[in-house]
Amino acid sequence: MTDIADRPEIAPELRLVPHAFRRTFGRPAEGVWYAPGVLNLLGGAVKVPAKWGAIVAGDRRDDGRLELVSVNRPTERALLPSDDVPAWASGVDATGGAALMCSVDLPRGSGLSASEALRTAVALALADLAGERIDELAAEALDLPGQRLLVVDTRVRRPEPQPERPYTPGSGDLGAELTAYHRAQNPDPEQDAVVRAALAAGARGASMLVDPPGRPAVALVDADLVPAVRKAVTKAVEIPPRYLTIVPGPFKPAALR
Repeated sequence: MTDIADRPEIAPELRLVPHAFRRTFGRPAEGVWYAPGVLNLLGGAVKVPAKWGAIVAGDRRDDGRLELVSVNRPTERALLPSDDVPAWASGVDATGGAALMCSVDLPRGSGLSASEALRTAVALALADLAGERIDELAAEALDLPGQRLLVVDTRVRRPEPQPERPYTPGSGDLGAELTAYHRAQNPDPEQDAVVRAALAAGARGASMLVDPPGRPAVALVDADLVPAVRKAVTKAVEIPPRYLTIVPGPFKPAALR
């Protein structure tokens, strides 16, 4: 059987990770698993998948330990369970034996729950390797013609958790709900500056996002206004943000063997 890393019909980004696994461990990966990053709107009441996410490749271990290696940080290995876990692997549950090479193309705290994507991809891998059923990610199929979700990574990172106040959606208008959610919270000044600038530039709604250790935000924007909103937000903050523009689509977790 051809090694997944050498199968030309597979997307290059999916072949990269098993190739790194083979180079590191000296054997082919048994499978590849993907989970999208998730935009948790309104405190997680609405979950929107993105095309950026986490990919893991690997095989089973017989000792019940979970070994994680990062494509971007190959010297920071995690062998779980352990009290000494690199920051990029924090929160991953050690529920089965496997060696996994991990690639996450989202910075932690950028707004798309990179940690959640990695946890989901690892859980998919462990379930599949154990022959168990793989549950699909619950995500919203939003009907937003001509609109975009503009994710703003303020690049601000703080060690302390960001409290989140309970919020119950009501109006059904996503833009109005985002703004109402933001006003019900206690945002950082950077998040508040982003929201105020986005609304002043014509966004339909905007709010802070909870994605530790970051302090990101999101705005619902008409497609033709995205450049103007980005420009207004950049002028309103001290540190130039990073932006991701999302067109909600049917991105789902996937397994490849």
